[in-house]
Amino acid sequence: MTSTLHLDTQHLLPRASLMPAVNFRLLLVTDRQQTGGRPLLDVLRSALAAGVRAIQLRERDLSSRDLLRLAQDVQRLTIVAGGQLLINDRVDVAMTLDNVGVHLRANSLPVAVARKLLGGQRLIGISAHSVDDVVRAEAEGADYVVLGPIYETPSKTIYGAPLGVSTCPRAGDRHRWSDGDACARGPTRGCVRCRGRDGRARCS
Repeated sequence: MTSTLHLDTQHLLPRASLMPAVNFRLLLVTDRQQTGGRPLLDVLRSALAAGVRAIQLRERDLSSRDLLRLAQDVQRLTIVAGGQLLINDRVDVAMTLDNVGVHLRANSLPVAVARKLLGGQRLIGISAHSVDDVVRAEAEGADYVVLGPIYETPSKTIYGAPLGVSTCPRAGDRHRWSDGDACARGPTRGCVRCRGRDGRARCS
């Protein structure tokens, strides 16, 4: 039996004045299996020192306890560097840490529900796999959207053919964020649209 979740999104959405600022132009997405043998914290420390100001902690194989411990360690680095930390999909882990946001999978909790849980002062991003997904994310109150895959990538074959670079401007034409837009993801095969600016997202 299939059940349908109905949401009163107008009730759940925060006021626009409460929305946090997207003040980064490069989003680093972690994968500790791709660090060339270097400890992940060392890689992130170097990245922050080089100017990265946003880290998406995406270590999906870790237990809740291990992920929380790692998130605490990464948060100490981002606090010192003045950066922002986003936890991949785990709203529960983000809720345990001050001023930490979340990046939702396309099939995860609706943005409006995550906003209700996290409040209006934390960043919430979401993955999108079509221009319509971008429009929907904006309507629900996302702060930024990662649109992809733009290029062919083995880990994203389940989403079909690559969208191509022409998708980014088409997504820009469809959204209505009043303070601007953003596009980004470079060779890591995506494109980010967010309130206020353009940028790029890269995997570590």
